[in-house]
Amino acid sequence: MLDREQLVFLQTGVSISLAACNPAGLASISRGLGCKVSGDGQRLSVFIRHSQSLELLENVRASARVANVFSLPSSHRTLQLKGSDARVEVFDQHDLGRIETHVADFIGEVGPLGIPAEVVRAMLAFPADDLVTVTYTPCAAFSQTPGPKAGEPIGAAP
Repeated sequence: MLDREQLVFLQTGVSISLAACNPAGLASISRGLGCKVSGDGQRLSVFIRHSQSLELLENVRASARVANVFSLPSSHRTLQLKGSDARVEVFDQHDLGRIETHVADFIGEVGPLGIPAEVVRAMLAFPADDLVTVTYTPCAAFSQTPGPKAGEPIGAAP
């Protein structure tokens, strides 16, 4: 669904939000601490804090549906992905390096915008035993970059 450049974009210094709805349609959201793309590029794993995501995790377990937004603060380039097969998985400690890289990349991204590294580190702080992974296959993708093409499906004809 996504090309190589888009898959790389998801794993850079982007702001990551993961959302899910309850049966009444009320959304819950959590900040992603990083993203991993499977070797074949078909599945995404997003790392979140368990303690800050209880409602979101309950909604994912109940519906398996997620919406995931990746936005680059310096340009506002934004991609939204949706999945209908999401599952909550135990965090693999081997992915700690991915989170550390994501935090460093995000600091590099927002530093020139005037956001101090200490603020970012505080915002994205986590105890390693509080991490969980939500993994899904994107079934829809949209450009959400502000402008005339916002909301268009990725890969749609011009």
